[in-house]
Amino acid sequence: MDPHDKMRARDVEKVAKGEQAPRPPHEPGSISQAPPPDAVLIKGEELKTAPYDVRFPFTNQTLHCYARFIEYHKCARAKGGNAPECEKFATYYRSLCPSEWYQRWNEQLELGIFPGPL
Repeated sequence: MDPHDKMRARDVEKVAKGEQAPRPPHEPGSISQAPPPDAVLIKGEELKTAPYDVRFPFTNQTLHCYARFIEYHKCARAKGGNAPECEKFATYYRSLCPSEWYQRWNEQLELGIFPGPL
């Protein structure tokens, strides 16, 4: 006798014809609950973005982030600080860049030491 005979799955067609009994429903409480969201993270470990890897050139968005920051400030200088057509660039760089970067760049702009082409 094949040891897998006892473990064979239910045949859906036989169940539909009434030739094989369906699986019984789960008993209440027999399915484990999902862990709380904070239990999924490793305790005490800070989550960071992966560093640039030459094998994955399109996952690094550093240049894209920097270009959108420059575009926003060029647009803001040309059309005024709160121009609605410039806001899309601000949204882009805020979604792409880590906040520490653009906060530091804004400080550099205020001090007149920003190294970019504005």
